[in-house]
Amino acid sequence: MFARLTSKTRETIGGFLERLKSDCSGNVMMIFGFAVIPLTFAAGFGIDYGRAMRLQTQLNAAADAAALAAVSPTMMFESDEASRSAASKMFNSQAARLTGYRDLQMTPLIENIPTGSGSTLGFLRKATVTYKAQSINYFGGLLGADTLVVSGTAAASAAQPPNVDFYLAMDNSPSMLLPATNDGIAKVIAATKNSHNSHGCAYACHAQLPHTDSIYVEDTSGRDVLLSTSYYTAGSSKSGWWYRWDAGGHKLYDSNGNPMDSSSTTTVDHPPQTDDYSYRCGGSRWRPRYCYYQVTTEKTTTTTTTVSYSISDSTSGPVTVTKSVRTQISTTGTTTDSRWGNTTSIEPTYSDNTSTTIYDYGYWADGYWLTHNYGKIYGSPARLPLRKDAMVEAATQLIPFAANQADEYQVTYQMQMFSFDWTRPGQSSPVRQLTSLTDVNTYNHGFTVESVFPADDYWYQNNKPTSSLNIGDRATEMLNMLKYMDSHIPNAGNGAPGQTPQKFLFLITDGMLDQPDGSRVMGPMRTAADKELAKCNAIKARGIKIAILYTQYLPESLVNNTWSQNNVAPWLPPPPPPYPAGNAGSSDQILTALESCASPGNTGAPLVQTVTSDDNITTALQLLFSTTLQTARLVQ
Repeated sequence: MFARLTSKTRETIGGFLERLKSDCSGNVMMIFGFAVIPLTFAAGFGIDYGRAMRLQTQLNAAADAAALAAVSPTMMFESDEASRSAASKMFNSQAARLTGYRDLQMTPLIENIPTGSGSTLGFLRKATVTYKAQSINYFGGLLGADTLVVSGTAAASAAQPPNVDFYLAMDNSPSMLLPATNDGIAKVIAATKNSHNSHGCAYACHAQLPHTDSIYVEDTSGRDVLLSTSYYTAGSSKSGWWYRWDAGGHKLYDSNGNPMDSSSTTTVDHPPQTDDYSYRCGGSRWRPRYCYYQVTTEKTTTTTTTVSYSISDSTSGPVTVTKSVRTQISTTGTTTDSRWGNTTSIEPTYSDNTSTTIYDYGYWADGYWLTHNYGKIYGSPARLPLRKDAMVEAATQLIPFAANQADEYQVTYQMQMFSFDWTRPGQSSPVRQLTSLTDVNTYNHGFTVESVFPADDYWYQNNKPTSSLNIGDRATEMLNMLKYMDSHIPNAGNGAPGQTPQKFLFLITDGMLDQPDGSRVMGPMRTAADKELAKCNAIKARGIKIAILYTQYLPESLVNNTWSQNNVAPWLPPPPPPYPAGNAGSSDQILTALESCASPGNTGAPLVQTVTSDDNITTALQLLFSTTLQTARLVQ
């Protein structure tokens, strides 16, 4: 059947095989041929894995959106089933835009967890969205691995928005009379820097006798600004009156810069007066003849009226503005005799009288007047807004902001406003109640906090609100304010419909104590028993949360002021360049104390919002309000 192999044939085949065995050419190609298949599948699996990871990222985002949709403000008032449906709808709508998967499974879990304290408000609802899907492989299917499993979980929680009562206490102490911007601070310092005060003053202090503290407000010609004592008296005939006094030339000018001294001369030519005379000019003894002649008198009266003003300064009371009126009258004239044709001068007459009256009383302008009337001296801007002005405006804007949030969350927010500074004679607290506790939606649209805020105190001089009352400048009674608020604010509830609202105390302050407590106390809130931080803790222990807007006490405002450097600067960090460090400390101890007073927020950080110069206090207050009431947040 097969041909028999000869011995020669066997030798030929054996040689071929031997040569084939020893020939090494073409090895690389053979190895590559064997390796290309697994390398191709490895690259393909890498592509499949990358696609799966991208799909997982996109599905994670869909799960996040679904969890947040389940706890949106609208869903918080719906059933658990509605929340689950909202989560499913959101997830499915997002997943429908994706490709490259199959067997997608999503499970939304809704949990309601009662809570009345901690970092959240009201009743906590938690939504957990879990999904699982098969990412379709392009290359793995060739080896039987058609898909890769991707999965993930997202969770979001939101508090049932509660009904809340807000108690807003605003610092009305003199230290809040600081310009709200760096530019304003620089302008006030420059305007009060003169031969009397080489450093100037950053604060818009409001006092009747500013010269006793070396505060001089001058116009661009170096004339001192003097205010009528009726300047701030509405309805007075001299309301808004002010003058410019040239101390070197002893001249008084009106507010427009026109000199008030004046001199005028009037000349009156009187009608000629003619008198008839006679003399015997002939005839006989028995029949004399008379001739007649006339004497005409002409007179001129010159009246010179000189009005001058002078001032009498005082270190214990108002400046006296005296008006002097000097009236000089001279009368001259001639007589003309028609008999002889002679004209002769008559003997002149003179009178010189001076009357003096009190024209006005005044107080020298202070930093407060300067900031409110800057444009009257320097042209522009018309005024320099103060921190207090910005605070009051921020409180006004907070009302519609809070009303909009209350409408969105379908809850009731009530607000009551207070100011605090120092305890006046006959009062028991430094706190003044400005409004009653009122639903924010019931305030009139034209309501402004300025309309209820106390008028700025017009102090007699530094340390003394009046000439007979010296409080040693202790005008920020933080401890007594906290005691009042603790006694005034009722215990907090959970804020659920029909139950006691939750309670929030909002403070707007620069945080610097300056108060009587045995002796004068300055600096940050204290930790000792029965002191400020202990009172904060007592308030929080009753379920009342504290949020603070810190209008930072600026160290640059204290530069070159010896008293401030010794008593205030050590509690604050160094000012920014180019200001010298002075006696500044290493950190803001005022802020640290305020953070200890405040309640924790959602992240655990204290509910403290800091604003410095150039910051917008309105925006900061609204941000603090929103942060305090923050509800929806991702937790995983």
